[in-house]
Amino acid sequence: MVNSSVWRDGGEALFWLTRRSLIREYYDDNGVQKPGISLTVDQWEKLKTLINQVDKRFIETYMKELICSTIERNVVLKCIRDHKRLDCRTIDETRSVNIEFRSHPGYVSVTLGQTRVIAQASCRITKPKESRASEGHIRIHLDMSKIPLINLENWKHQEFVQELNGILEQNIRNSNCLDLESLCINSGELVWSIKIDLIVLNNCGNILDCANIAALCSLYHFRLPEVSVHGSEIRVYSSTERRAHPLRILHFPINVLFAFFVDGRYTLIDPNSDEERLMDGFVSISMNQHKEICGIHMGGKLGLKKEQVELCKKLAFKKVLELTDRIRQVVTDYYKTIEPTTHTQPSIIRIDNDEDEDNESSSSSENEDSVLTKSEIPPSPIENNVSLLLMPDLDHLSLTDDVPTMTTMNVDKSTSDLENDDEQDNE
Repeated sequence: MVNSSVWRDGGEALFWLTRRSLIREYYDDNGVQKPGISLTVDQWEKLKTLINQVDKRFIETYMKELICSTIERNVVLKCIRDHKRLDCRTIDETRSVNIEFRSHPGYVSVTLGQTRVIAQASCRITKPKESRASEGHIRIHLDMSKIPLINLENWKHQEFVQELNGILEQNIRNSNCLDLESLCINSGELVWSIKIDLIVLNNCGNILDCANIAALCSLYHFRLPEVSVHGSEIRVYSSTERRAHPLRILHFPINVLFAFFVDGRYTLIDPNSDEERLMDGFVSISMNQHKEICGIHMGGKLGLKKEQVELCKKLAFKKVLELTDRIRQVVTDYYKTIEPTTHTQPSIIRIDNDEDEDNESSSSSENEDSVLTKSEIPPSPIENNVSLLLMPDLDHLSLTDDVPTMTTMNVDKSTSDLENDDEQDNE
């Protein structure tokens, strides 16, 4: 029998907290050997070898992130007092942001220095909430299983992930940056549900800002497919049948993280992993291009003064304007490269009212008049109270190609008056 007191040693207890799933066959959750289990000499040697291998790998990966020597602390603090940083940045300078898109809409990779996060947006049709019958849903899921823990205060890895996930949801969902009413398909019955999956691949500090940028880029890059509803039948069109449309983004709530050192006397923007381990406190400000604060999150044991908060707001606003223009420009340039320059103007089909079905079947010439040319397009569908449907140009299709079917849409009662005026003009 193996003495269970061996697990009370500091180093092996640290191993037990993180690698207990590997030896759960022999020990319970408290580190005590299960009753009725006796290990042979060979089994114990195999288990001991496994522990040594995992413990060595654990020290090389986890403990390197956890332990900060006195020399490292003194060097970092000395640079901060001299208004310098180890990565040759100034105290008010952020790391470079690199945004890369893939062919799939909503798939983006963002790097902030050496910190890297990938994001993927997806959609599905679901039922709305009873209290918000005409609004869709948006969810954010953050996965940090690919990186080690950050500091000794975050041994409960799942709680730390949930904390970051809650901040991201508050910045994006609660700030109403996405028009949820634009996700409605049929009020009270069908809406779109948008989900953003974030995976942290590398941690070099400031995961929150990098994940926030990745989520916003994924939303702005995503394209929602067209959908039609006929009674109980729902049809979702592919991009080859009908062009998918972008989400309606109202503003970009950019998150900016600040770290405080030496009892709050020194403030740094965008701290790296070494600075995060030594900071006395932090404040995270979420702001959009209209200078509206979408959220503030604080941590640590420091009490900030009004002047410090105002300084952080000014620095954050400059960074928000820069990143907002960068995101818009990158997405615009991406779709210019993949879309053909000579894109045909889509035809606009006017859908007649259900009350005029008898007049619609009277002659084929009247049906041909329902297609409006480019010069006959009204300035705004809302002004004329006419529901319009955008359809791709069908001139380039052959007779053997599959032509997408049109969706019947409800038209206001004032449409019949407009149709009578059109018939009088034709006469």
